[in-house]
Amino acid sequence: MTMKLELLSKEVIRPVSLNHPQTLHLSLFDQFLPSTYVSAIFFYDDQANQEILGQRLKNSLSQTLSLFYPLAGRIKEGVIVDCNDEGALFTEARANVLLSDVLRNPSDAGLVQKLIVSPDHADPETWPLLHVKVIFFRDRGFSVAVSVSHKICDATSLSTFVRSWTKAARGYVDNVNPEFAASVFYPPADNSIEFPPLLVHETKSKTTRFVFGHLEIEKLKRRASGGKRVSQATRVESITALLLRCMTKARRSKAGEVTEFAITQTMDLRPRVPFSLLPRKAIGNFFLPLLKESSESKMEIQDTVSKLRKTKEELNELITEDPEDAKVSSAGAKERIATAMLSSLCEVSPETEAYVVSSWCRMSFYETDFGWGVPVWVAPDSVDKTHVVLMDANDGEGVEAWVTLPETDMAALEHDGELLFYATASPSVLLI
Repeated sequence: MTMKLELLSKEVIRPVSLNHPQTLHLSLFDQFLPSTYVSAIFFYDDQANQEILGQRLKNSLSQTLSLFYPLAGRIKEGVIVDCNDEGALFTEARANVLLSDVLRNPSDAGLVQKLIVSPDHADPETWPLLHVKVIFFRDRGFSVAVSVSHKICDATSLSTFVRSWTKAARGYVDNVNPEFAASVFYPPADNSIEFPPLLVHETKSKTTRFVFGHLEIEKLKRRASGGKRVSQATRVESITALLLRCMTKARRSKAGEVTEFAITQTMDLRPRVPFSLLPRKAIGNFFLPLLKESSESKMEIQDTVSKLRKTKEELNELITEDPEDAKVSSAGAKERIATAMLSSLCEVSPETEAYVVSSWCRMSFYETDFGWGVPVWVAPDSVDKTHVVLMDANDGEGVEAWVTLPETDMAALEHDGELLFYATASPSVLLI
């Protein structure tokens, strides 16, 4: 299917209120992160008036940017956000295809890329930190793609922003008080800290969507449970372990030598860390330390789940407060967590194959209602060459795994019988 877009409008949306601090320091890890974006695309089956819809989204976005003011700024010198209210980019376009055409081809990577705004990575300091792209499909239906800079937002931060925006769009006052607290939790790096160089991927990548149904997830959970530390594996742990096993198998099938794998399972620290350390409405990036394996490891599912669970337990130990001196313990916990994260990053060589697994499950993306009902489907956009995003399926029971790998690795993964026993590659989302 070939989709063509007719550009309707492109404009900059600025905060309605300009009373806020002028600069925001990037945290230790935000300085290290590449200039990529975290994106979610929301699809709606509604016959909305284009002019009314566009104006409501723009007005409410301006209101929301007054709360999330750094998103209207620009990154300067790679270390601060200049909260100069230059604004967010808002684009509207019309597609020559039906919404049902898109839902029949949900894993068409080229299709998904056309639905979001592609940033110009040549000059990160001039590109907006937030961009929105609204697509009106032929006959009926529309999509809203929201992309935020990964320098200052993770998926949880994106979810918080979108929830606040939808409330404004429906005429409600949001009581959220977002705190851009990453630089407080992870103080900025000084010039003496040297990060390992980022590995530049020259090979082409491919994204495939694997769908795990409820019954298949229950089977996989039973297989993943019973390890040394895990009596009952969660669905995210089980799916993560299976995918890591199959992805590293795909890599080993063409590797001629022993390869080290670095695995990061991102996890929202906000509900785990005491409020005194990290506010629940904190905006930023907070992730789990790396788990390293070599290509000699068979990545047995129970063993991998046990190791992932052990890493979580070690993190819990890092943040445990001493009730006798909570203030001193809180300061020490922050330092211990930052040290652990930094040590994990510095231990990874540029040649290491890194796999990042992010879970977007239970993030309420399917409750995103701008005033025209909830979405019929929500899709993430991958930011890395080796990356997995786990997302709730639109039936509320299954899980979609959006897997991005080098093309040669993906060719093997798409035919992995062990993976296809539990998941289906790229079926339709919903026929309407």
